[in-house]
Amino acid sequence: MSAFYAMTTLRTDRILVACPDARPPAYQAVIGLAQADLLHSFHTAYYYRGAGRVGSLASRVAPVRYARLQRALSRRFDPNIPGERVRSSWGYDVALRLEEQLARRGHRARSGVARWRTERFDRMLARTLPRHRPEAAFIFSDVGSQYTLPRCRELGIRTILSMVHGDVREEQQVLEREAETAPDFFRIYLGDGSLDLEALAWLHARRLRDIELADRILVPSDHIAETLIRYGTSRDKITVIPYAADTLRFRPDPAKRHDETCTFLFAGGITQRKGIKYLLEAWRRIRRPGWRLQLLGGLPSDPGPLVDYLDEVEVLGRVSHAEMPAIMAAADVFVFPSLFEGSAVVTYEALACGLACVVTPDAGSVVRDGVEGRLVPPGNIERLAEAMEQLGLAPDRRASMSVAARTRAESFDWPRYHLAVAGAARHAIGNPG
Repeated sequence: MSAFYAMTTLRTDRILVACPDARPPAYQAVIGLAQADLLHSFHTAYYYRGAGRVGSLASRVAPVRYARLQRALSRRFDPNIPGERVRSSWGYDVALRLEEQLARRGHRARSGVARWRTERFDRMLARTLPRHRPEAAFIFSDVGSQYTLPRCRELGIRTILSMVHGDVREEQQVLEREAETAPDFFRIYLGDGSLDLEALAWLHARRLRDIELADRILVPSDHIAETLIRYGTSRDKITVIPYAADTLRFRPDPAKRHDETCTFLFAGGITQRKGIKYLLEAWRRIRRPGWRLQLLGGLPSDPGPLVDYLDEVEVLGRVSHAEMPAIMAAADVFVFPSLFEGSAVVTYEALACGLACVVTPDAGSVVRDGVEGRLVPPGNIERLAEAMEQLGLAPDRRASMSVAARTRAESFDWPRYHLAVAGAARHAIGNPG
């Protein structure tokens, strides 16, 4: 029996997954591989494993504070991930907290801490490979560029890159364009994050190395795939697997009535990378009684050029993950004019809530122009305003798009993502069955 078990384990436990943060596509990829009996291990930063004795004591001593902490910690846990396969590195999170504090103070040491935590995780991951010898390493962007991917080549381990961002060569073009055409908003391109061009060049170099070294590249949108191909990546190396939404949590409001009033909702970082200047300018052109624009997300600590617009919109600020579905379902139109993105999960959540959407191709959304919403070019105020106004003035069209949006979201749920990731992994290790 033990020999049979060992052979079974060797045959099925194949894919090592690495992602230090709790982004949904990473956790869901782990779940998909585990369900397909393909998961070797999941290497990440902090992972919550339950309250334990300390948590039980804290819940009695400070129940309100502990409940708030537990809500945050629960974002680092999923019951469908086999806990015994998780390998945690606390140091990454400690460094990340330090980096955030240094960023708020404008300290130049921030970029050094960012490099240290990234390279440390990369080195630690590379050191595990000779011991475990998985058939493939499923690496998320930036995680294994310098040490892990080259080590995989030395050991004959297949590599799958999950590319969670757009092509960095496209981002460089966006940066150059925004610096010239929107210098007032360029300072909040990353919100509170300072735009350190030297650090950005280092990050871009890592991401280009990812693309070069990976045997297979998973991208979440056709836009990214087309950009990679344009810059010379073989089409045969790329697989498009869109993300998804939790369609059980994010649902339409059954009591909603589509009429002459209209609530437009933006959700995400209130930064220029998300196209906030163009949204606010478009809103100025179309706003009218009975219409409102809500901004869901945190303002930069120094809002700078945003100040002149804030009395024209409703700033909802940051809200808990639990509050998001109700706020989103109450809106009528979701607007997300991002300039550079991977594939924003929030766009799938908006579809799941039955919202007509106005997005750019660069947002990486699965919205189809004229079906679930409108696609507009990034940075184009006139086209953005036109699309928003058309939907605001057409409640019947919003109603039909609402139905189409929910149907589209149900076609892109996480179970579908699980199957697609498992299929790509099998293909990478030469076992399409």
